[in-house]
Amino acid sequence: MGAVAPPRVYEEAIALADKYGFAVINDNAYSDIIFSGEGRSFLSYDGAASVGAEFFSLSKSFDTTGARISFLIGNADIVSAFRKLRSQYDFGMFAPVQAMAIAALTGDRTGVKMRCAEYKRRRDALCGGLRGIGWDVPDSEGTMFVWARIPAENMSSEEFALRLLERTGVMCTPGTSFGPSGEGYVRFALVKPVSTIEEAVAAIAKGLPEITGSVR
Repeated sequence: MGAVAPPRVYEEAIALADKYGFAVINDNAYSDIIFSGEGRSFLSYDGAASVGAEFFSLSKSFDTTGARISFLIGNADIVSAFRKLRSQYDFGMFAPVQAMAIAALTGDRTGVKMRCAEYKRRRDALCGGLRGIGWDVPDSEGTMFVWARIPAENMSSEEFALRLLERTGVMCTPGTSFGPSGEGYVRFALVKPVSTIEEAVAAIAKGLPEITGSVR
């Protein structure tokens, strides 16, 4: 599932960074796509600005995936070092993209809330639909993704994802694509409308017994 980290995760990270002298870099791209409550910045915690910095990407909150733009804020030394690094391999963001970013960040946030609500509807259609056909998938707490434990024994995530595609036409990503800890899971993306997700669930309902039955 997509989980929202509780405050203690950040508080412990800040304490450890302060004790051992390492930097914390928080990627906060999904802070506006949380289905219960509101996202919180790493920098809102006491001591965070002393040990770390935070990235924010407009691609998720404002649907600007094609116009890649983000920013880093936080500890001045970390930001300065990053700025020096970036200057060695690119410079000069396209001016209209910068103007778009300013308009997005300073404008009305109704659209951001509407997009979050739409992702929640898609989450409900997928997770609720899969549970309805016997695949126990907990509700994702945020982001545009859903992680699901594969409902098959003695089968790798990669093998399950391939069989699901072959049997049902539904594509998901093996958890191992994100590292060895992802074994046993697959990831779905909530990038299609509810009607398409419902069609995908119906297709999975027909093909899943064959997939899971083949490894029993």
